[in-house]
Amino acid sequence: MSVDQNSTVKMLKEIKTSFSCFSISLLEAGTFMVSTYNHRNAICTIDVDGNEGDVQHQILPDKIYKVDMSACTVIPSNKTVFFTDREQHTVYMCDMKSGKGRVITHDKIQAPKGIYASLKCDVFVCSMNTDSIVQLSLLGDVIASHKADMRFPSAVSVSRDGSRLVVSNCAMGQTKMKLFNIVY
Repeated sequence: MSVDQNSTVKMLKEIKTSFSCFSISLLEAGTFMVSTYNHRNAICTIDVDGNEGDVQHQILPDKIYKVDMSACTVIPSNKTVFFTDREQHTVYMCDMKSGKGRVITHDKIQAPKGIYASLKCDVFVCSMNTDSIVQLSLLGDVIASHKADMRFPSAVSVSRDGSRLVVSNCAMGQTKMKLFNIVY
C-alpha cells in the first residue's frame, strides 16, 4: 500500500498465501515474517512476490496454533525473531543467524499477546493476564514491567524515533488506546 500527502491509502498489490496470518513484521526489504494459525509451521516468511518460506528453529514448539494464540516480531539488524505462545505464557527468542535460541518465561509474562521490536532493539510484550507491558532486552532478559492501566493489553507499537509507545487492549466495552513516553 502507499499513503499520499493527504493520507489516502492505496493498495499496490494483493498477495495470495497458503496460510492464515495473525501478525506480520518486516524481516528485510521486501520480505516479511508472519505468525500463522491453523498451519503446520508457527512462523513463515513471505516476500512481495508471494514466495513463501517455512521458518524452523529448534526451540519453537512443534504445534499448530489457533487464531490469536501467538504473534511474532523481528529485529531485522540481527535476524532475531521473538514469538509468543499465550497458552504456555512464553516468549521464544530465535537467532536465525546462529541457530541459537532462548525460551523466556517470567512471572510478569502471562498470556502474552502483542509483541513489537523497536528500532533500538527493545522488545515490548503485552502481558494480558498482568495488564502490563513487559520490556525485554535484545538478549531476552526482562528489563522492566510497566502497568498499562487497562484490562487485557493486546497490541503494542513504538514510534520511529523510539520516544513513544502506544498500547491498545481487547477488553469488551472498555477498549482504549494509550500513548506513553519512553525514557531511557
